[in-house]
Amino acid sequence: MEKQECQIDLERKKRIIFGWKPPLISWLKCKIGSAWDKDRNQSGAFWILSNADGKVMLHGRRSFSSINSRLEASFENWSWAIESMKSLQYNSVIFSGEDHDLNKAIVKPSAWPALKFYTSKLMPMFQSFLKWRVSWAARKDLREATQIANSVVSKDLFQSYIAIGFPAWFRHLYV
Repeated sequence: MEKQECQIDLERKKRIIFGWKPPLISWLKCKIGSAWDKDRNQSGAFWILSNADGKVMLHGRRSFSSINSRLEASFENWSWAIESMKSLQYNSVIFSGEDHDLNKAIVKPSAWPALKFYTSKLMPMFQSFLKWRVSWAARKDLREATQIANSVVSKDLFQSYIAIGFPAWFRHLYV
């Protein structure tokens, strides 16, 4: 099989498994996943950053405590992902998450007054980017991000980190 055919096959596999769509050239895509344990008021957060070719550049995991709702868990994860991209000095980022209401509120805050508290905190964070976008992603399209976020609360993996590439235990999905 030729190298180009292998690349096309890999692209097709990514689209089938993750519903992956490439970001625009020069843009990066930050997929955001979160999990919330209401009994322990803990949440797990995860983001995965890919380039326009779908190559995973970085990923990060974090835990949060004293989280009282799924919305609060999602907000904390978005805040952390945005801050991470800003700290890493990326300028053109598409943020993609499954929280439909929060995504819509970021795009059009005036239409979501009930989420004004959250959008008033998130919107100023986007100001440091040259270009940014928000897109909604179905839970199945964020499978790897959701699995790792779930591992925080289900397996008590509270160690936060940011690492190069994809997590080793997802090697079979990216090779």
